Amino acid sequence: MPGAGAIAAGPVVRPAPCPSRLPATGCGSVARVLSAAQISLLQACTRVLVAPARVVLTGHVSPDAVEAIRGQAGAGVEVLVVAPGEVARVDGSIDVLFIGPAAPYSVAAELFGRWAGRVAPGGLLFVHGAFAAPPLTAALLRTIGSSRGWRYYGREGELAEYVRADLTHGERVLDAMAQIAQVGYFTRRVTRRRLAHRRS
Repeated sequence: MPGAGAIAAGPVVRPAPCPSRLPATGCGSVARVLSAAQISLLQACTRVLVAPARVVLTGHVSPDAVEAIRGQAGAGVEVLVVAPGEVARVDGSIDVLFIGPAAPYSVAAELFGRWAGRVAPGGLLFVHGAFAAPPLTAALLRTIGSSRGWRYYGREGELAEYVRADLTHGERVLDAMAQIAQVGYFTRRVTRRRLAHRRS
């Protein structure tokens, strides 16, 4: 978890278990609930926010994500849970943005297109389902992942973390390499899911 405007030394990969599934979103390989490590990460990032600050959760947001963030938000830290199409309801910039699993690709791409630009410089973006759900991952890499305005900081299992930044060309190349390195994890997840489907 970087501080405001901080530059990460390199991406951090933290494998995490997937205790249950979310078929209702069309993202069948995404865990319904967050792991203990993922909850701790969200709590830590919320705890250090200095008022006035705003956290927005949108997409298919799990109740434990809402509880983790609201439970650590201090006085003057606004926490909003809004529908994907309600971007106009949020006035001003966002310090921490949490986007839950989304499918199909068009829905996921629209989420990133509508919301990511509202995050303040140095702010954080958490994407639940990254490198696990194919539609969400494709939309993520095509929008956030290929943008010079975002630095990939790492992931806790299928919860990816990005920092709003202004990357140089060299930094963009290194950032792209760090994300490409996650394709192996993504491929293994999809393969395991397909094998499980065939056996059932």
